[in-house]
Amino acid sequence: MSSIIAHAGAGLAIYLCSNSWGNRQQRRVGALLPALAVSPDLDYLGVWLLGYAADPRFTHSLLFAIAVALAVHRMTSMIAFAEIRLRWLLLATMSHALLDFLVGAHPVPLFWPVNAGVTAPVGLLPSAGSLDPGNFYLWRNLLIELGVLGPTFALLVALVRRRSLRGLAAWALIIAPLWAVFVAWSVRLHR
Repeated sequence: MSSIIAHAGAGLAIYLCSNSWGNRQQRRVGALLPALAVSPDLDYLGVWLLGYAADPRFTHSLLFAIAVALAVHRMTSMIAFAEIRLRWLLLATMSHALLDFLVGAHPVPLFWPVNAGVTAPVGLLPSAGSLDPGNFYLWRNLLIELGVLGPTFALLVALVRRRSLRGLAAWALIIAPLWAVFVAWSVRLHR
């Protein structure tokens, strides 16, 4: 599975794509979208507190993502929290399952309850591994994951915010080779 940092980073990138910097009310959404992107891992509370582990982890399904996004959209509109479009809430909640799918290590129950799980044929992201600060592989895989996702998220934000093609091209010439090295490193780990 992908790391909590990658999931929160996806939520932050979605926030940066959706937010209007000039709108002060929209700034409150800055923590909401990363929290939604991490929310499917709340099922770990059942494991830690109750010793219960759902199998499959239905919180990683598209159905769960849609239900959470709709509930949050309804709640935020009722309390005038901020004007946030449903599509951004959906993207934030669905990003979690997508990142876990891109790891390719374990089946992700995207289509639960219809299907138990799907696995990517090739892992584009490394697994987060054991959450032990002394685990070398945790830190190595986190570095690789950030090397793959950081430029990807930055490019998405730049495209959505309509940055100039000249600036993007110059940036891509510098970053793309480094990004390709991280992708190759990650894919090589899965062999």
